[in-house]
Amino acid sequence: MSAAQEHERRLFALLLDGLAAMSHVTLYGKAARRTATAFFTVAGRSPREVAESLAARRINVWDGDNFAWEVTGRLGLRDTGGAVRAGLVHYNDQDDVMRLIEAVAGLGRLS
Repeated sequence: MSAAQEHERRLFALLLDGLAAMSHVTLYGKAARRTATAFFTVAGRSPREVAESLAARRINVWDGDNFAWEVTGRLGLRDTGGAVRAGLVHYNDQDDVMRLIEAVAGLGRLS
């Protein structure tokens, strides 16, 4: 179990670093210890548009309030469609993370 947790931690650090480096991405949640789940928005695009664009590239994410109704309200996201949620688990690998980062980076180039 510890090997799986370390694997997820490494992949998640790569994902967070990649998303945080993009000026067109706003990343929410800065807790040091957390589940390997990123919650973010992309400037100029609704969360639904981002999710559909990623789905077209065979990348699965969720959009909306993600059952965090109060949190999305406090963050001012509820009325704009919420945010995108991308989660990692033990069967993901570095290629999966890089595909997601590259796809989100491409959304900034298309704005």
